[in-house]
Amino acid sequence: MKLRILSSAPGISTTDVYGQSFSLSSLKGSKVLLSFMRFAGCPVCNLRVHELLKQSEAFAKKNIKVVLVYESSRENMLAYLQEDKFPITFLTDPENTFYKAYGVEKSWSKFLSSFFNGALAKVIKGQKLFVKKPSNDGSVNRMGADFLLDENGKISIAHYANFMGDDLPIQTILGK
Repeated sequence: MKLRILSSAPGISTTDVYGQSFSLSSLKGSKVLLSFMRFAGCPVCNLRVHELLKQSEAFAKKNIKVVLVYESSRENMLAYLQEDKFPITFLTDPENTFYKAYGVEKSWSKFLSSFFNGALAKVIKGQKLFVKKPSNDGSVNRMGADFLLDENGKISIAHYANFMGDDLPIQTILGK
């Protein structure tokens, strides 16, 4: 079931990849970009992380917190992130609890259509950006989703990917 604009975002309470307590409700007062990725070894997701990191300063100016959810294990995410610290919160959900709550789907047909929508170029670009590629420990046919939450935790934008790499544009996130 896909979530709708103006509905309250389902709660997320967990620990981040570094073992720190995290609650989505603790971010009230800030806008939140909540993105559901595939897994740590996904080159298309790696490319997207690099795109988001380039916008860190712009997000901070607009009071936008970035939270990324992965199907990967905590161990695989730590291998992906290595010793680096980022202005992004990384969460793991190998049981797909949060994916289900947000209606983030798996689809073989959308996965296959990805290659007619520029996915191969993104795979190549994202592959080159890995410092050390972690293992693939998620669903290959997982489609991503992006949710922009307002300061009260309401969904202002719900973007469900139609193909791999179909992300909410940065300009839309920044309100440009």
